[in-house]
Amino acid sequence: MNFAQKVDALRSVIRYQLIPLISDSYVFLDLPYYTNIGDALIWEGTETFLSSLPAKCLYRCSCQTFSYRPLPKDTTILLQGGGNFGDIWRRHQDFRLKVIKLYPNNKIVILPQTIYYKNDKQMLSDAALMMKHPDLHICARDQRSYRLLEAYFVNCGRLLLPDMAFCIPRDRLVSSLVRSTGKNLYLKRNDIEFLEDDCRQYIREPVEIRDWPTMEIIPLSAKMLNLFIKLSLNRLSDNWALYLKRLLIHEGVRFITSYDKIYTTRLHVAILSILLGKPFVFFDNSYGKNSSFYLSWLSDLDEIKFIW
Repeated sequence: MNFAQKVDALRSVIRYQLIPLISDSYVFLDLPYYTNIGDALIWEGTETFLSSLPAKCLYRCSCQTFSYRPLPKDTTILLQGGGNFGDIWRRHQDFRLKVIKLYPNNKIVILPQTIYYKNDKQMLSDAALMMKHPDLHICARDQRSYRLLEAYFVNCGRLLLPDMAFCIPRDRLVSSLVRSTGKNLYLKRNDIEFLEDDCRQYIREPVEIRDWPTMEIIPLSAKMLNLFIKLSLNRLSDNWALYLKRLLIHEGVRFITSYDKIYTTRLHVAILSILLGKPFVFFDNSYGKNSSFYLSWLSDLDEIKFIW
């Protein structure tokens, strides 16, 4: 299976399983108002998917700009997907629990997430709170996460879906393409998810060692957004974040296409490479997120080499 066929297949999985869960109106919460290009890609893919539906978006916001407002009972609450379900990136999980408590009468859908807990007691506590909601549906982004849902989140609706970034059409990315510099990239994430292993032993040619460029140098537009949030200018923040999302995706595409060969420890460098048709070498993160996703969805692609 080639990259284009894989993307089409994954989009079909998303549409088949997710469309029946979304009512005539929805709100979209926990949007990523920060500089991680991967989360911006998830957001963009989700918006692309939602724009193909007849459903109406009542509002969208981040966990920072959220304020409670009553919702019609037939409105679906969508929570952004990603890799922050668990106890590593706790702010987002706490926000999900808050929304679940505030809206006991609305259907809630947590979009595709990798689920990981270091602390089993925390997982059991979260599961107990979440299972109190009568209409909560959790989408797992890989088979290992899905097995956790089956074992511990037994009263919730459970789905196995790929990452929402696969819904981004290629024609939305091509305007940002640049000519390759002939250099090679080792994308080494510089946060708590980095696996302390000598990946360089598997790299045989000279490489530039980088993280996402917007993680290395925060763009002025992101600093402006942080200021608006700090000043509680929520409506301005929500509108400005849409501009920042476009900028982040543009920078991500330019960054990836400027290199010949790619080695990556970030999942969304891998996903963006697939969307752009670029082969790559894939390393795991600290808790098996990348390997679980690869085994769940990508292992039949010959143009990916996963290093175990």
